[in-house]
Parts: sequence; structure tokens; C-alpha cells
Amino acid sequence: MHRKLTSVWFLPLLLAPLSLEAQTSPEAFLGHEVGADRNLVDYHQIRAYFELLDEESDKVSVLNIGQSTLGEPMIMAVITSEDNMANLDQYRGIARRLSDPRGLSPEEAERLSQTGKAILLIQTGLHAVEIAHSQHSVEFIYRLAVGDTPFDADQLLDDVIVLLIPAANPDGQLMVVDWYRRNLGTPYEGGPFPRLYHHYAGHDNNRDGIANNLVETRAVSRVLWHDWFPQVYCDHHQAGPGSRIFIPPFVDPADPNIHPLIFSGIDLVGSNMVYDLQKDGLKGVLHGSTYASAWWKGTLTTNAMVHNTIAVFTETASSRIATPIYVDPNEIPEFLTYKSLTFPDPWPGGWWHLRDAVEYILKASMSLVETTAQHRQDLLYNFYKMGRDAVEERRPGDPFAYVIPSQQTDYPTTLRMLEILQFGGAEIHRATEAFDADGTNFPAGSFVIFTAQPYRPYVLNMLGERDYPAGVPQRLEDNASHALPMQMGVAFSEIEEPFDASLEPLTSIPYPSAMAVPSTPYIVLDARVNASYSVAFALLEQDADVYRSTGAIDGDGFQVPAGSFIVENSSQVQDALPGLLEQLHVSAHGLADMDGIDAIELRMPRIGLYQSFARNGNMDEGWTRFVLDDFGIPYTTLHNEDVSGNLNRAFDVIVFADESPAVIATGLPEPGTPRFPSELGAYPPEYEGGIGQAGIAALTDFVAQGGVLVALDNAGPLFTKALNLPVRNTLEGLAESEFFVPTSLLRIEVDNESPIGYGMPSEAAAMFFRSVAYSTWLPPSGDWDRQVVASYPADDVLLRGWMLGEGQLARRAAVVDAGYRDGRVILIGFRTQHRGQTHGTYKFLFNALLYPEMN
Repeated sequence: MHRKLTSVWFLPLLLAPLSLEAQTSPEAFLGHEVGADRNLVDYHQIRAYFELLDEESDKVSVLNIGQSTLGEPMIMAVITSEDNMANLDQYRGIARRLSDPRGLSPEEAERLSQTGKAILLIQTGLHAVEIAHSQHSVEFIYRLAVGDTPFDADQLLDDVIVLLIPAANPDGQLMVVDWYRRNLGTPYEGGPFPRLYHHYAGHDNNRDGIANNLVETRAVSRVLWHDWFPQVYCDHHQAGPGSRIFIPPFVDPADPNIHPLIFSGIDLVGSNMVYDLQKDGLKGVLHGSTYASAWWKGTLTTNAMVHNTIAVFTETASSRIATPIYVDPNEIPEFLTYKSLTFPDPWPGGWWHLRDAVEYILKASMSLVETTAQHRQDLLYNFYKMGRDAVEERRPGDPFAYVIPSQQTDYPTTLRMLEILQFGGAEIHRATEAFDADGTNFPAGSFVIFTAQPYRPYVLNMLGERDYPAGVPQRLEDNASHALPMQMGVAFSEIEEPFDASLEPLTSIPYPSAMAVPSTPYIVLDARVNASYSVAFALLEQDADVYRSTGAIDGDGFQVPAGSFIVENSSQVQDALPGLLEQLHVSAHGLADMDGIDAIELRMPRIGLYQSFARNGNMDEGWTRFVLDDFGIPYTTLHNEDVSGNLNRAFDVIVFADESPAVIATGLPEPGTPRFPSELGAYPPEYEGGIGQAGIAALTDFVAQGGVLVALDNAGPLFTKALNLPVRNTLEGLAESEFFVPTSLLRIEVDNESPIGYGMPSEAAAMFFRSVAYSTWLPPSGDWDRQVVASYPADDVLLRGWMLGEGQLARRAAVVDAGYRDGRVILIGFRTQHRGQTHGTYKFLFNALLYPEMN
């Protein structure tokens, strides 16, 4: 507990005014009002101010919760009463105990709820161009600390512990503020940001709640369901033209796995925010309309719902960063010009300033504090009740458990999936002996995840099947379904009936001990194992002799499929391989000789990855970098000016991530693409344009002279047309009434004897996200040939999610390997590396990088 004002601390009559004077206001610290036109507070200033209040106020404590991708400390402020601050560990312990009902009677839970303090987490700054919420955090923390609030702050802060993350994406906040300041007073002021505002994910950092790939996501997840267990969570955002602020309730469909108290709690805090904004005369508040349903679980906000936390987000209207905009009344969408039950007080239009957005977010945050404090005891007890119901009430149709057998084709990826689930709060057991369940015998070492656990909704969402409700409008913002085992290529079984087994609970995922490197002349790595590619690339980087088999290998006690790696066991390999096998948990097989084995020697490919200057960057390109970095695959980033001249001198493979062909070619989005205010306006000249016709001509020459061009998803049609490939996107021009697939898992059939299909099973799950499908009925002619590597079956295409117009995909190609003169064009028509989650289809990309004809 801080005791900085010791000279007046014991004088109750003087405490309030002297505390106010002793705590530095934001205006005094910054030299301007928070949210003033053309003035931004960057993350370094925010951090410095928070740390100053930590020194000046006994109600503020600043913690480090992690480190950003680019090395910035991530901070979180705790704001509560002095007495609570002295007993934080006790109140965190109460929240943790209430999160798990087992062994806790209702009477004891009631007592803990009376004793405990409600915990509210408010997060800002995730999407960096949505700048107002990180700005508001500076004023919000000050007002709470000094009691400048619409309520009795001392009384409420005795009932609630406020956790405030002022920038969940510190790197991006610094990027955007620097960009804005650099262009201040120029024609580019407040204009488009030409890069991702997260090193890897950009806007998709709000889509990482499933896999927790990003260090920033993991930091917040640790706060949510490992360290603090808040009962209420709010993530502030900003939106484009429309209402002045959106506040939940959300719209249908509702995820049936989520406890009804979550939806009631969302209605409670949301309605209070609406009321509090309205009573202060703030117009244009929209609720219960327009924004995403509570079906999709990709964000931490929606993911918190399946962890028994009442979770909401707000969307406040944006200016052009800190530059005000004028909204003519005629520019307001018609449905926001008249009163309705979800929009009772329309905003008439006019000037909109950054300060206006700050005011709206401040009101919403203050309302959250008041509601959380007023319902302290109910929130704490219901936190316990939801967990108790999850453990005790098995609903009709819910499975009893899921079993992940220990025998897997890619065991390291299986363990990585289990790590994701365990970090997400799922409880996992391992069988110490073989057991039977639903008529199937599972070997010892298999993993069991019971559905009767406090986070049952999370388990069901990550592993179970959900049917999108018939008759509900297609309101899906993103994923229609999540199925981690399918996405990651892991075998699993859904168990309906209770069973007996000898099980041990896992506190951590048990990676096997590193195996000894065989002393045979050659080492074999299984192509079905993703991590084998990491080992192969690492060895190629060290100039080791590495080969790929073109057929299956039957060795001494092992069998591996076509495409497996054969490494000559030199002294150099003997030095490097033990560490790689230990780090990557890969098994290696000994091979006496290569007699009778058809194989092609590999060399390290020189890989280029194109990065456009799309507004706010290309997220799929960022995720491609993430996957390549994650697997230790080196590459060079190419910009527009780099796609020219003789590309074969520097590169063997060039990859284009999923992106609009118009953006790649011209730098401009397709006509009619919705725009955020900060996406309007001109770029500085160095960021304008695309690769142009000169770039396409250079790429054509690159392929003709032996290069491999890899085009992911929507990038493909640019090259099928420009290079006149004998394939066409069969989905082009179809209306949503004819074909509609929100992000869903579809069945593909794979030719795993072909180089691009090496290591894949004969059938796999592809993540389809506004993707393409190829017709190959045009016969190749002239310099072209082509091979279909993967295709959609004639029927039963949908595995998980939602689909309209299945016939449009029947027997269409999903992956095509097209040859042109001495090179190849690899078309992967879906998100093969989607958000670093679809490990089960990574090999299509990895194989393209190691194409045998290139070596």
C-alpha cells in the first residue's frame, strides 16, 4: 500500500482537497486537454502518466502484465480503494475460488460473495487507429483516483476493483501516433495508415482469442482466466460512419452453450450504459442492433463469455484520428435518422471531434464501474453459479467427453493444440492405461477432456459441433464454427456415454523427452509432421545435405509417406540435430542407405513475400509472416518497387498472401469497399500504387525462367487472368443468395502423392473465408500444364459452420499446381495458414516453398 502523503494522511478533513492537489491532472502533465484536436497522447506518455499516478495515489497501482511483440512493456492499472489495495491477493483469491465451484457449497459461495469485491476489466487500444479509447484511459484513471466521477467514487471503489489496460497493442499505438504526427499539417493528415498496426496481425489482433498466438493476446488472457478472474470485461473500440456509439445487447443468434446469466448480464450493463449516456444528453446511442451476434468466439470479448464472464464491447464513432470531421446530415444512413427502440435519440450530424469520442467512452466506462459496484455480490455469486451449472448440468445432446488418442500422425501439433486448450482454461486428463469408451479402445497416453468442468462452454465451442439456427438471419461477422482438432489436423473422438478409465490431471502438457539421434548414415523425418519442415529448413540453412523422397519409405521399424525428408548424417548434422529435435519435439528414424529410394536433393529456397501498402495493411500477409517466423523459415519482404526486373537473380519462390487483386495491381480497393474515416484521403506518393503491369510482366518472366509463384486465396485470380492460366475462379460474380459461406471448415480431397500434397492426409479440413474455387475444365495448351492437388467432393462439403449453395463447390479445385515453361504457379484457394490456426493445412504452403523442380 502506497503512503506518499504521510503528512496529511491522518487528517480526514484535509484528505480530499490535498489528495486532489497532490495528483497531477492530465492537462498539467500533457499541456493540453485529453482529446484536443490534433493532439495525441502516445503510449510512452500514457505509461509515464500511469506510473506517476501510481506514485501519487494510494488508489492506483500499475502492473506489468507482459511484453509486446516489438518489446514494449504492457501495463495494467489497478484502481480501487486503499483498503482493497492492501488486500488485493485476498480478493483475487476469492474470485479464483468462485470460478471453480467444485467442493464449494452454495452457503460458502454466498459468504465469499459477501466478502469479495467485484472485478471489472476495461481494455483499450487494441485497434490502434481507433485512437480515442487509449486517449480516454488517461482521463479515466485520473477521475477515478481523485473522485471526479458522477458517483461517490470512494464508496464504489470499495466494492469494485477496476483493472485498466490502456493499450492492448502498444506497438500499434506508437506506430499510429507517430504516423499522425509526421503528417500533421500536410495533405495526408489523418489519412490512411499504410501498414499493419500490429506487427503480425493488424486488425486481426482482435481475432486471436481462439489460438492466443500473439504475446499481447496471451497477456490479456492471463489476466482474464489465470490471474484475476474478472466478472465483467469491456473492450472499447471505434467504428466508421453511423451511430455515435454502439453498446450491447447484441443480436441473434445466441450461442446455446453460453449460460443465460451472461446474456442477462450483458443486457444489464449495456442498458445502464445506454441510460447513463442518454441522461447526460449524449445523442446517437445505438444498442441491440447492427453489430455482431454472440455466436462467434474469435475475440477475447466473445471468448470471455464462454469463461463465465459478462463481456461487452463498445464502438464509438471515429474522427480522422485526431482531426475533426464534418458529417453532413444527408450522409447519415437513413435508418439512423429516425427514432426507434434501439436508437431512441438520433444524432443530427455536424462536427465530430476526437474529444467527442473521448467523452462518450468516459461516460460508458464510468457507467460500467457504477453497475459493477452496485451488483457486486450478485456478480460474484453468479460467477460461481455459472461454473456450478457447467459442472452439474449436462444438457441433452452434450457429449460426456472428448478423447484425443495418443496415436497421431502429427504428435507435436497435437500437443500444441492441447497447450492452446489448456491455456484457454480447459481441464485435460491423460490415461495411464488403455480404456474403452463408446465401443472404442483408446491406448494409454490418450488425452481426455470432460465437458463437466467450469468452462464447459469453452470446451464445447472449441471441440463440439454447433448447428447454426435455421431461420436466423446471416449476421455472422466471422467464424461460423470453431473446431480446433479439425483446423489443426488432429484426430479426436466425441464420447456420448460415461466410461471408466485410469486418468491423471495435467498441470502442463507433457512433451516427450528428446530422442537420441540415430547413428545411421541417414536420418529420416516424417513429412506428416509439421515440425519436420522446421528441422529441414534449419538444416538447409546450415548447408546440410537434405533430400525429399518421391515415394513412401519402408524402413527398419518405420514407414513414412512420400515427401519425407532424408538427411545425410554428417558431423555437422550430428552437432545441430539433437538441439532441433529437443526444441521441436520431432522424432527421427535411422536409415542405413538410400538404395532403391527415389529422392530429390533440396537446397535452401530464396523466398520473397509480397507486402502491399493496403490501407491498414494486409492481415493475411502478416499472418503468413507469423507462420514463417514461427517455423523458422527465412524470407524477404517485397514491396511494389521490388517486384520488377529479373526476379530470378534473388528469388526461387515468391508468395502473395490473400488480398484483393485490385489492391495488388493498383493499390486501390475494389469500388464500393466500406471505408473507416482514417482510411479516407491520399497516401504520400511513396505508398501509392501496386505492382502494376510492369510487376505482372516481371512475375511472368520469373515463372517462365523457373521460379515458383505461390498465390493464396483471392490473390490467385489476379494471376490466373494476367498469366492466362487454364483455370478460372468459378465463384466470381455469384450473389450471396446463390453462394454464402461465412468462415467455415469444408472437406477437401487431397492427392498426397503430388509435391504440393506431400505429408497431407487424403482428406482434410480447409478454412473457407470469402475464398475462391477453381474450375479446370479448360484444357492446358502451349506452355501450360496443370494438376489438381486438392478438390471439394461431389457432396457433403461442409464439415463445420454454415453453407448455402454447396453445388457451386462440388468437384471444384481447391489447390492447383500449374506449370508454365520452366516454373510453377501454385494456387491455394483458401486460408491455408488462416490466422496461425489452421496447422492441418500448413503443408500446402510449406511444400510450395520446397517445390522439387526448383531444386
